[in-house]
Amino acid sequence: MKKLLLIICALTITSSIFSQIQVMVWNDEFSYSGLPDATKWGYDVGGSGWGNNELQYYTENRLENARVENGNLVVEARKENYGGMEYTSARLVTRQKGDWLYGRMEAYAKLPSGRGTWPAIWMLPTNWAYGSWPKSGEIDIMEYVGYDPGVVHGSIHTEAYNHVIGTQVTSTINVPTAETAYHLYAVEWGPEKIDIYVDNTKYFTFANEHTDYTTWPFDKAFHLLLNIAVGGNWGGAQGVDPNIWPQKMLVDYVRVYQSLSAEQIFITGPGYVAPNQTGVSFTIPNIVNASYIWTIPNDATIVSGQGTNSIVVNWGEQAGEVSVQITHPQAGGTYTYNVKTSTTPSGDRYSLVNFKHDGIEGWSGMLTGPNTINLNLQDSLLRVDYNITDPSAFPYFAYTLPNPVDMSSFTVLNIWMKTWNFSNSVVLRADLFDTDNRLTDVSPVFKFSPVEPGGQFHVYSFDFKNKWGSNSPEYGQVVNQHQVKGMRFYVDYGIYGKVAADSLWLSDIAISTHPLSASYIQQKSQFLSVYPNPCNDYICLYFDSQVVTTYQVSIYTIEGSLAGYFESSQNPCFISTKQLPSGVYVVTTLNSEGFSARVKLVKL
Repeated sequence: MKKLLLIICALTITSSIFSQIQVMVWNDEFSYSGLPDATKWGYDVGGSGWGNNELQYYTENRLENARVENGNLVVEARKENYGGMEYTSARLVTRQKGDWLYGRMEAYAKLPSGRGTWPAIWMLPTNWAYGSWPKSGEIDIMEYVGYDPGVVHGSIHTEAYNHVIGTQVTSTINVPTAETAYHLYAVEWGPEKIDIYVDNTKYFTFANEHTDYTTWPFDKAFHLLLNIAVGGNWGGAQGVDPNIWPQKMLVDYVRVYQSLSAEQIFITGPGYVAPNQTGVSFTIPNIVNASYIWTIPNDATIVSGQGTNSIVVNWGEQAGEVSVQITHPQAGGTYTYNVKTSTTPSGDRYSLVNFKHDGIEGWSGMLTGPNTINLNLQDSLLRVDYNITDPSAFPYFAYTLPNPVDMSSFTVLNIWMKTWNFSNSVVLRADLFDTDNRLTDVSPVFKFSPVEPGGQFHVYSFDFKNKWGSNSPEYGQVVNQHQVKGMRFYVDYGIYGKVAADSLWLSDIAISTHPLSASYIQQKSQFLSVYPNPCNDYICLYFDSQVVTTYQVSIYTIEGSLAGYFESSQNPCFISTKQLPSGVYVVTTLNSEGFSARVKLVKL
């Protein structure tokens, strides 16, 4: 019952610091066993005396000095030789794992006893922006020296106010049962003042004088520390009793609250998931005294967390909406969050665009100076007109897919493009990006080289297998190949670019398991369609909307040699290509009505 009773008490506090919506932003309830949670706690390690001539060696990841058991964090100081010191202990820190500017920080703890003990719950700056101690400040939420039982101290330290020069600002409160019972030690810290409490009784206030950092360095992020020192200038002022060890500080929980505005209350979680993905988390701030009811799509399942501020979901097949109904005087209402599902391709080729159906939806050009890229739909093709005056700005246009695509098996990107390249400036590169906007910009990259002029479509292929490295937006990352969200096309860019204007056209973008061909050849000419193209073992010839009696078919190599000939009256007609070596061919037809056609063919 102790936790429940203290929660009710703590959350009835009213303070100018918490004039907005109060939320719990960090906590450890110690509802596990073993070493402290490494995602929340780190260690200060060593036996340097820590500026106070202390006698202990602070250890790391050592159960004898810091462990979680029976619902408590146990910080234990022991009399044993270690690292050249006579005692061991632990100094736990949240640095880089819990760092905050302003809020309420509290710990529910029972303190050790005996001459020579010096436990503390306190805060230090994370980045020391104003310099070394005491310039960047220190906030002591609770300090206790065993030779003065029942007296709890709260203090601050700054360059202007510290014990070294005799100006320390501090206060005390009598807590007769500090060593035998749990008490709530807390600080409420805002831009105007710092208040320190025991069991929600305020006994210390330090106000911002609005001078400079020497009196108020408390406008930067700080982190929490929990430790037991042994001896030292203050803790050992009356000596150290060698017969009282080991000594423990027991901590039932540590919690941090901050204030948010209504605009800062929203659901966070992945915006994209794979179909049937498990263990997907969605969270909204943990609002004090709020209740939560979550709703998810019908084919998804809440695994855990209903009634709390965070749920774990096993997703279904379809995209959908996650929502939560919050009951709260200030933050009540329904909050929603849209989630898209990724597409898992099938077969051996999957088209990513459909200009005829979707137009240029999802495409974006560069419409601001000094470079201009305009995109337009032209006869079911994407026409790209560019005017580049500063290639060093890496001009680009981009496409965002309607849904992310899983490219873990379909690693080859194939892009059909034509250009006359009159300006000799059509230099193109394609980078993929994932749902976290990481770009595949680590060499080798997909550069269209050489670009074929002449106004004929060619397919440019690149296999991204083992080439998912990313340095943008962060260095040394890896693109999530399961969640590819789109692609960025750099045109006439960088050291390869030049001041010029030109045009290019895209007809299709597809992913596949293998490169489709080195050069794309037309699949249709006049009234004749040939498919599949590229082909393996056969092709199908089909005459569109024509009355066909008989026709002659000749297949030539790209050098002009006859590779096959036959006559047929069937429409469509299937022709074996097993006998043809891999390469590029020209299929010519002449029917009885005098219609002729020429179609280029790729045999894989």
